[in-house]
Amino acid sequence: MTRYLHLLVGLSILGWMLVACGAPTSAPPAPPNPVAPTAVQATAPVVPTAPPTPPAIATGQIFPTPTKAAPVSSALTCPPATPVPANVQLAARVNGQGIPLELFNRLAAQAQAAMIQSGLDPKSAVGQESLKNLKLQVLEQLINDVVIAQQAEYQAVRVTDDDVNKRLAEMLQDAGGVEKLNEYLTKNQMTLSDFCAQLRSNLVSEIMFNRITSAFPTVAEQVHVRQILVSTPATAQTLRDRARRGEDFAALAKQYSLDETSKTNGGDLGWVPRGVLDPRLDAVIFDLPVGQVSDVITTNFGYHIVQVIAKDKARPLPPELLQDQRQRAFLEWLKVVRDSVKIERFVQP
Repeated sequence: MTRYLHLLVGLSILGWMLVACGAPTSAPPAPPNPVAPTAVQATAPVVPTAPPTPPAIATGQIFPTPTKAAPVSSALTCPPATPVPANVQLAARVNGQGIPLELFNRLAAQAQAAMIQSGLDPKSAVGQESLKNLKLQVLEQLINDVVIAQQAEYQAVRVTDDDVNKRLAEMLQDAGGVEKLNEYLTKNQMTLSDFCAQLRSNLVSEIMFNRITSAFPTVAEQVHVRQILVSTPATAQTLRDRARRGEDFAALAKQYSLDETSKTNGGDLGWVPRGVLDPRLDAVIFDLPVGQVSDVITTNFGYHIVQVIAKDKARPLPPELLQDQRQRAFLEWLKVVRDSVKIERFVQP
């Protein structure tokens, strides 16, 4: 399947699967250059008051098996978005806007089928726990979609049916036609309505992502730095003294550093802005003169000595790092917004 189709639906299912299948019970050891999230200032929007809470809905039923997607016609358009009926059973409600239980069950069943196709044994203990986590992720993703859509509406962001159909036409052209889309829908047990709803949500999220992160700086103060990481303070002090006496820092890093990622490059961590390395390293490297070897720095990963190779007050951020920081900023914004709205859950995945 082609790039656009994978990006549209595959990423959503992948997000659920990563949590359900890949989340360990305890975090593995982090690399020596951990990423520290950067705090983002965000102002919570004014939100309307939600109506009274209805009784919780019992949802102990097993997810239905998704029906086989009906073939899409050659004259392909997405159905228009419709409001949630007032009397429909809900899986959750966000600020008074309901998420239908039927939609949650259907999407959870689709994601569950995808996990089983990938090799998960649903009868095993691991499989049962994975499926439980998967359902939770499906619900939270649906909540996120509504939260973002509401914020878009507050900011007068509109995604029209024409916008959705234009994107669909672009994707079909890239995919190779309606037949390829039909193959994808059949394989993933999706309906055209599901596909178009996710497409609409993605378009809204794209616009909001760009709005929230448009002012994010593309250049930043950065340092080009090497490090040696060891397990004892005595070893670190010895290596610090040897480096200060003139021994080659890169050669010492290759021989002694425990950081497998950088040791083969002489401990070279490349150019780094603030907020990427451990804060205790940041506190040293941005004040350390070029060429000087630091004192021993203690972090959760061990004992470091660092050497700054060069500095730049306004160096362009690498595209992958810029995108990562923009994503962090958007997720922080989303968290702030979620904390400001009323979210009611009527299912217990």
